[in-house]
Amino acid sequence: MKVATSLADADISHPTIVSIGNFDGLHLGHLEILKMVLKRSKELGLQSLAMTFSPHPIRVLAPHRPLRLISTLEQKLRLIEKAGIDMVFVAQFDQAFSRLSPEEFIQKYLIQTFKAHSVCVGGNFNFGYRGSGTISTLREFRRHFEIIEVPPVRVRGTLVSSSAIRQRVSDGAVSRACRLLGRWIEVEGKIVAGAGRGRTMQVPTLNLESENELIPKIGVYVSRISLDGSPFMDAVTNIGVRPTFDESNRTIETFVLNAAPPAAGRARLQLLHWLRDEMKFPTPEALNDSSESSPHPLEEAGRPRSGSPIGHSLKKSRPGEGLNAGPFHPN
Repeated sequence: MKVATSLADADISHPTIVSIGNFDGLHLGHLEILKMVLKRSKELGLQSLAMTFSPHPIRVLAPHRPLRLISTLEQKLRLIEKAGIDMVFVAQFDQAFSRLSPEEFIQKYLIQTFKAHSVCVGGNFNFGYRGSGTISTLREFRRHFEIIEVPPVRVRGTLVSSSAIRQRVSDGAVSRACRLLGRWIEVEGKIVAGAGRGRTMQVPTLNLESENELIPKIGVYVSRISLDGSPFMDAVTNIGVRPTFDESNRTIETFVLNAAPPAAGRARLQLLHWLRDEMKFPTPEALNDSSESSPHPLEEAGRPRSGSPIGHSLKKSRPGEGLNAGPFHPN
């Protein structure tokens, strides 16, 4: 997949099938739009293109508003590539860009740069100065390109959206968020040195310095971790502040099950299911005793019923499946 960050980089000489969006998290709703892009691209033998923005427009237009993104730009590009798109155009979103009128945006990007044959967007699509452009604005240019409106996606009655996923992850409801994403919640970053207590207590943990902004609430989670691109290993992750040791800085500590974790520089951590709140023990020794006597974390979690996408995934997913680990078929 080609990634362009400027008009010169784009260098498009033939018509394209285009979609436009922030694509934060690339959830099931986004994927439906990209599937339509790919379908039309295949039918017409044209290049598929997704346009996205960096930074997120809210960072520029309303910097005071709290916003924790689901995915990093690198994760988003990886997911779009996995979806099968030929080219991504990452537009630099700044004040000048935000002041483009809808008509200027259409002329400069859709017509002149992308040579759009078709534009696939959701019905709630907004663009241009103060979001004044809508799908109706696009239809005013239908003599230049085809407009395809993709209906919204609902899972168990819930409208799939990035904001709904953010709320569920913030609440610790990672399995519910996964249903809207169509894959596991994933956090990635560098492995950093911890306090070393885990090895002293014979429960060595991996400490992750997250590059993701959106982290689930404090608690213990069933997880899987991949180190330096290796196959995923079953694990348990504690997101918290180590209350037994009277600390206050949030950490992400992962204990790998059934294996001694090798030394590693980077990790991808998938969060599958919330187990319980973080607990404070009266002494480190009590914490160690509890770790040794606890049931297997997958048993402690209580596997969801077999009809549940998360329960099915816990039983069927295989190491090494990465961001697409496990089947997700919301029912």
